[in-house]
Amino acid sequence: MPDASWYKREKWDRLSNEEQDDFARFCPDFVVELRSPTDELPVLLSKMPEYIANGASIGWLIDPNTRRVYVYRPNEEVVVLENPESVSGEPLLPGFSLQMAELW
Repeated sequence: MPDASWYKREKWDRLSNEEQDDFARFCPDFVVELRSPTDELPVLLSKMPEYIANGASIGWLIDPNTRRVYVYRPNEEVVVLENPESVSGEPLLPGFSLQMAELW
């Protein structure tokens, strides 16, 4: 499981009440992995393409140690942002951006 995730309402609505009370059994549309001091970067880097392959529309791997954000999207090259002030969730999450100052 990613550290944070979001999925479209229609996915949630397709679940039964029992499934909504349990662990969701589908890939989120948006995933975030936040590297902790004990996480190994290669392990996290290998997880991100799996999320995209399983249906995520956008994934962020945030590495506070290096102040980098790796942005993954289907059928696109990974974008590496160096010390960004913010990261946008566009177009999946219109108007959403994460201000990075709190993490750095």
